[in-house]
Amino acid sequence: MQKLLLINCTSPLIYAFKDLGYIVESISVHMRTYDIAAKITEMQFEPELILQQEYLGRRVLLQGLERINCLKIFWSVDTHMNMYWHGYYAELFDCVLTTQKKYTLQLKRICNTKIEWLPWMGTLHAGKSGLASHAKREHNVTFVGRVTSHRPSRKWFVDFLTSHYGLHLLDGLNFDEMMAAYRNTRIVPNEALFGEVNFRLFEAASSGCAVVTPNVGDELGELFEIGAEIEVYNDVLELKEILDRLTKKKSATASIGMAAYARILRDHLPISRATKIIQIAHDTAPRSIQADHAEFSLCMCELALGEAGESVDWGELQRRLISLERSEARDAALFRVFYRLGQPELFMELIKPYLKLNTSIEDCYFNMTASLCAVKFGQWDVAKYFWYMYAAANSMGADKPAEETQLLVYWGDALNKSGITLRVGVAFNELADIPTCASDCYFAALYRDPENKKIFSRLANLFRGVMGGEISRLGFLSHLSLHNPNDWRLSAEVGITNLKVFRFSEGLRELANAVNIAKKNGQERLLRSKLNQELPAYNLLSN
Repeated sequence: MQKLLLINCTSPLIYAFKDLGYIVESISVHMRTYDIAAKITEMQFEPELILQQEYLGRRVLLQGLERINCLKIFWSVDTHMNMYWHGYYAELFDCVLTTQKKYTLQLKRICNTKIEWLPWMGTLHAGKSGLASHAKREHNVTFVGRVTSHRPSRKWFVDFLTSHYGLHLLDGLNFDEMMAAYRNTRIVPNEALFGEVNFRLFEAASSGCAVVTPNVGDELGELFEIGAEIEVYNDVLELKEILDRLTKKKSATASIGMAAYARILRDHLPISRATKIIQIAHDTAPRSIQADHAEFSLCMCELALGEAGESVDWGELQRRLISLERSEARDAALFRVFYRLGQPELFMELIKPYLKLNTSIEDCYFNMTASLCAVKFGQWDVAKYFWYMYAAANSMGADKPAEETQLLVYWGDALNKSGITLRVGVAFNELADIPTCASDCYFAALYRDPENKKIFSRLANLFRGVMGGEISRLGFLSHLSLHNPNDWRLSAEVGITNLKVFRFSEGLRELANAVNIAKKNGQERLLRSKLNQELPAYNLLSN
């Protein structure tokens, strides 16, 4: 394997492949759909490997991959934000790489492609003079990132760092300016959107900073030695303990920062990633992808992107889906397209054969889509039919929905039980959109019945342990706590969740309230046991 075609790959990775001696052609694609087979013919270049790297901010779908006789790999960079369409796109490739190890199993469950973990990479950006010693660095604590009302947890994160450590906050920098800022900084506290291992970790470590990053999972310990090369925290109390310690001792920040930098040089430069990609390619068997399957996968990508708010030609998507062989998956997609185009007649025509089946269909997503599209088209009896059909197929005792809100809750429960829980990266319109997962159903139900405490409770449970979902969970818990002021468990959950989103004073105040309630009820021991397990830094603080 010598000839590589790289699509939307970063310059350092391109240079790394060239340094390894490979014959490299690279192209940058900006448009949504791109006929890569036609481009290869035009280039008169026969690659042995095509590597497409996800380009953040663009949605690029390659067409014609099934017509190309070589190995094809896709590097999913923002898996944590784009799983909703990457799972379909993965079907076009022989192997998909993801920067997030925790998503490898999720991807394997929804596609037939080989999935491998390939973390993001560091960079050599020290300049001719190398890295400055920590004693000479001007800033103690720096954060580079945008603070907006759309990210309240980041605002609370920044407010906490500013009030306690005089944070040096920067925004709007280009890459060179950002790296220069890091090289003049001792400590970089990190914050993650949805529990991902992000670029900031590698960028700050590449500058010899002491990075204090969220504990997003075991993969962190495979990338850096925790306690020696990076520090990790689970909540604002642990973040404070670490920063109090590091800000008092520059030698400690230098030890961690330089160790992280050495680890970047040893394991995390682009040359390491290029070498690993070639190794994975040699160990990957090519797949045979049929034209219809490739077309269906691309159609599903378009549907997912369209429902996420991207520009889609719905009429053209409808034409493409209708041209494919009938299946439950294709028909579920068409139901949703008919709804987008406002075509109840076509919906009823396509649904009729299912109303005459002698057997029930087990798939939860198909039945939910048919049922809730029927609601939108004013076909209540059809909506109930698919609920009862699903319940019968899965040997459930079917509750009888009396109205739309109840039906939405039932479908939310069914989807949750099926493992179709959340769709990260997509803003859901509770009034206009068709749900795709349990949280969508619950949100739609709550929109119609905003005081329903059972729905709040379902959502609070659904978002338990979901990194990046703490803000939503805090809202659900706060509402429940207002209606149950003497429940120390709820008060404790509100306090713990506040501390996970950097609301330092609010979290401690709520926990003090939980302690008082628990004492009155003779259950302080139970509360202390809960806090020992979930918030160990609190007992250290209170002692």
